[in-house]
Amino acid sequence: MTTDAPAAATPGKKGLLKKGRGFLIALSIAVGVAAVAAWIALGVGLYLDVSRQTRIILAVVAAVATEAPFWSVAATLGLSVLEARKRIWKKITGRG
Repeated sequence: MTTDAPAAATPGKKGLLKKGRGFLIALSIAVGVAAVAAWIALGVGLYLDVSRQTRIILAVVAAVATEAPFWSVAATLGLSVLEARKRIWKKITGRG
């Protein structure tokens, strides 16, 4: 029996975590660009005076696209961001 196998597995995990974090950073940038594009599309829609139904659709897409960067950045930074957000909202709303 040798103890080399567990020692060899540990460096691989660090590399995997580093690659995963790089992916999350790239994902955060991509959804951030998508959110900006959604808000630009809403602005163009308002400028062109599109129908009410189209404005509502553009607004919903922009709202969802704005929420996506928050969650991807939270995944990149870790769950401590989510806990901090909960504490901030508790202070603002006076609950808890």
